[in-house]
Amino acid sequence: MDPTDTPLPAALELPPLEAPIAHELPVADAAGSPEDKPKRTPRALHRNTSPFRALIVVMTGFVGLFLVMRTIAVEPFGVPTGSMAPALSGHHRDGFCPRCGYVVRVGRPTTGSVTEHFKKVTCPNCDNGLSLVEANDLGGDRLLVDKNIYDLRTPRRWEMVVFRCPNTNEEFGKPYVKRLVGLPGETITIVDGDVYVNGEIARKGIAEVRETVMPIFDMNFTPHSSGWNPRWLVEVGGDPRLPVGAGPTSAGSPAIESNSLVLDASDTPQSTTAVRYRNWHLDDRKEYPVRVWNSYDGTSRRNDMPAAHDFYLTCEVEVTAAVGAVGEACFDCRLSDGADTVTAEITVGLRKTGRAQLIRENHGGLGSANGVALEPGRRYKLEFAFVDRRAIISIDGRVVLPPADLEPATRREPVSRPLRLGSRGCRVVVRDLKLFRDIHYTAEANDYHATRHPAVLGARQYFVLGDNSGNSEDSRKWPNPAVPESSFIGKPFLIHQPLRLGRVSVGGRERVFQSLDWSRLRWLH
Repeated sequence: MDPTDTPLPAALELPPLEAPIAHELPVADAAGSPEDKPKRTPRALHRNTSPFRALIVVMTGFVGLFLVMRTIAVEPFGVPTGSMAPALSGHHRDGFCPRCGYVVRVGRPTTGSVTEHFKKVTCPNCDNGLSLVEANDLGGDRLLVDKNIYDLRTPRRWEMVVFRCPNTNEEFGKPYVKRLVGLPGETITIVDGDVYVNGEIARKGIAEVRETVMPIFDMNFTPHSSGWNPRWLVEVGGDPRLPVGAGPTSAGSPAIESNSLVLDASDTPQSTTAVRYRNWHLDDRKEYPVRVWNSYDGTSRRNDMPAAHDFYLTCEVEVTAAVGAVGEACFDCRLSDGADTVTAEITVGLRKTGRAQLIRENHGGLGSANGVALEPGRRYKLEFAFVDRRAIISIDGRVVLPPADLEPATRREPVSRPLRLGSRGCRVVVRDLKLFRDIHYTAEANDYHATRHPAVLGARQYFVLGDNSGNSEDSRKWPNPAVPESSFIGKPFLIHQPLRLGRVSVGGRERVFQSLDWSRLRWLH
């Protein structure tokens, strides 16, 4: 089951108070001027500026304001389970992977042996096995929920919502948090992990993609032994615009410097260099397709799990050298979903003469935009998504050309090499590279609505799903899948108390305590 905790009051922190200063007033009489007489403070003024009294007044005001805000506007909620992981964490344990240093976060089980559950968990970054048996328990994330937002507007697709469980079981009426995917009057089905609305695939924008992705690979956390060389294949001499496999391929290693990829094709304007990411298991020494798997559940990655198809890349790109005429040098990144491959190509040089374009392999251009370029010496944040059969390219947080929508695929093969990066006529350094997959909504034996039978929503009814699809009680499973609008409590807008373990040495002994995890404190879209 997936209720949220009983709402808990947020901790109040009072700013330090200073005792008010009593102003001295001159007192005059018939014998002289105010300056000639001793100055006295009126008793009433001294009594009204007592520090203790001022503190009580301020505390009362803060408590009163908090209660009013909680009643009519904002309310905190706790998250006990991992149905929305990794976006939201429930009660869990975490620890650093001993091989790559990545933080492995695993939810506490609701049934079975806790020791066995944490005995062997898997790092989602390097597939290393580790134990969290000796780790301390951590509480779930705490959310601030806007209770009035749906009085001002209607709920929107892909946003998180807090509502009272409509399912007529022991959880009836308890607060739940899920992601809203179906709106009133729609017919919802789930096909190959994607949501379809009235027979059309429901596509996300870049803001929604950022909220729903799950990690596959983070180049910032490097294994101590082998490094990341086994996960990259170098292609030299081939044109990055040619189809996959067209051009000589080397099994050598790319230039990796301080967790960065260096693509040096600055010898001549026609020089090209590219690297391809492969999902290489460092222990098995084999290449496997990317699977739908969430390390938060504590299970090991298995080859019988569904294949992942929708991918999202984020990285920092810097051109350090370029040769040739204006418009000849370029940087490109390519994503494959098992049915199609889409390349985002961006020219290097002056912005006014630059161009960005999306190219579908074996089909041609999907769209282009002028006035977009990577200027040498500058660093850019690049985002590229091929999710829900939609390709989106963003530079420094701005979508630079309209998203390109492809028709739904009738068949998608498993993907073990989803990403390729290339350069032509320039030297490019790629830093902070992270690869993610999109949510894949799974179908299980007890999933009835949307996966086996379409869910038809009436007026003021909504369909909700958990991000951690394999471990979520949601509209797929309930006898009546619809959540009525009257059950909504509000929209969470801030993770305000994510927790981590803190350590401090006192008297030669280490003390462990729960503290705020500033890295996960964030606004929710």
